[in-house]
Amino acid sequence: MPTDAHYYDDLAVGDTFETRGRTITETHLVQHAGTTGDMNELQMNAEFAADTEFGERVVHAPLTYAMMEGLITSDFRHEDSNVCYYGLDSMRIPEPTYVGDTISVGREVVDKRERAPGGIVTFRDEVTTADGRTVLVCETLEYMRARGD
Repeated sequence: MPTDAHYYDDLAVGDTFETRGRTITETHLVQHAGTTGDMNELQMNAEFAADTEFGERVVHAPLTYAMMEGLITSDFRHEDSNVCYYGLDSMRIPEPTYVGDTISVGREVVDKRERAPGGIVTFRDEVTTADGRTVLVCETLEYMRARGD
């Protein structure tokens, strides 16, 4: 958990934040497939994937999203200031994520609207790999408390 809580009234449109990185492993891929039942050939069959435009297996997009959420939770969200996750808008996957990629998340506050006990903050979240590829972009909404509430 981050050491400092980010409260609704502390944030302004245009503020940016970065998470640390996390490497996606074969274990993550297999556990995700087993948990969800998503055994798509593109993720689970190396021979099949080798003959696609990707040339190798790619990570399930929902797994990349879930790992993004884990990074945000560990590096940004705080139980004192976060009421709850409020929603997700306009997710895109511009490039594939591969096993072995180290991802991190860049966040930008793009909108705020008041709602007691603080408000709804919309973030533009961009997941990038260590080699600079953008692999996921979305808008995440969080319901946050005001400072001192």
